[in-house]
Amino acid sequence: MKILYTLLGLLLTFTANAQQNPQYSQYIFNSMAINPAYTGSKNVLNLNAFHRSQWSGIEGAPTTQSLSLDGIAANNRLGLGMDITRDKLGAQSTLSAYVNSAVKLQVSHNGVLSLGLAAGIVQNAIDGSELGISDDPSIPSNSESTIKPDMKVGLYFHTDRLYAGLSATDLLEFKDAQMLEPARHYYFTTGYVFDMGTFLKFKPSVLIKEDFKAPASVDLNAFVLLADKLWLGSSYRTSMDLFSKTDNNTDMQKRTAIALIAELQIQKSLRLGYAYDKMLNGLNGFNTHEISVGYYFFKKKDTKMLTPQYF
Repeated sequence: MKILYTLLGLLLTFTANAQQNPQYSQYIFNSMAINPAYTGSKNVLNLNAFHRSQWSGIEGAPTTQSLSLDGIAANNRLGLGMDITRDKLGAQSTLSAYVNSAVKLQVSHNGVLSLGLAAGIVQNAIDGSELGISDDPSIPSNSESTIKPDMKVGLYFHTDRLYAGLSATDLLEFKDAQMLEPARHYYFTTGYVFDMGTFLKFKPSVLIKEDFKAPASVDLNAFVLLADKLWLGSSYRTSMDLFSKTDNNTDMQKRTAIALIAELQIQKSLRLGYAYDKMLNGLNGFNTHEISVGYYFFKKKDTKMLTPQYF
């Protein structure tokens, strides 16, 4: 019951202040959700489906589903894509749909710089009837929703082995008392692939998510690639006061967790991913599961990938 009250408290805090973006562990395999400049980076038509069940065993715990499609056009100079995401936490839900585009510039022999933009709409809803609270005027008794436009922008640079990205989401703000206003988020990510032999490659990476209102979320990742087919790795997620100073340093707000992640290239076109998150704070008795399925649509003239998809 204590956990349920904690979850309810988190929900009411988010409703009163800022709707937080969905949490992913497998963004390392498809970063278009956090950076529109990544659109078309795989140089093929790429379909990705995703489901995340967070804190399994808690009634009303967060769940996220997404479906994305992106590809390359205009002689590999323009990436186009779309993604649809549904995120639910207790009585609160968010449904978003974006159209992405990314212009790709060859800035060196094997270096590509992409400039990305995503435009979409976001529906935020809260169903007060799911909370079972009828005497609080700040909580709607029935379902209420708002719809607003939104934009994301990003930069993404990559070579065959190095990548780095910078992006901003939730750019459009509306001062509406009834609006569940999301916090603007900024993402920085980078990583490198090292050859450890003909059979083994090693990829360390980092992701920093910052909104300048609370401690930043930092992911430290380490992966190995076996025979260009199987990714195995781990991610350590924690909170750090990088730019904002806050006294909110409770065990629940530290958001510390470790994730075990795997992705298998079952066939040339089909890949399957799984992540298991273990919380290291007050929610350590409740685990998180992610499943992703991806499919590459190759042109008939393509007999194999030109290079393995390292990121």
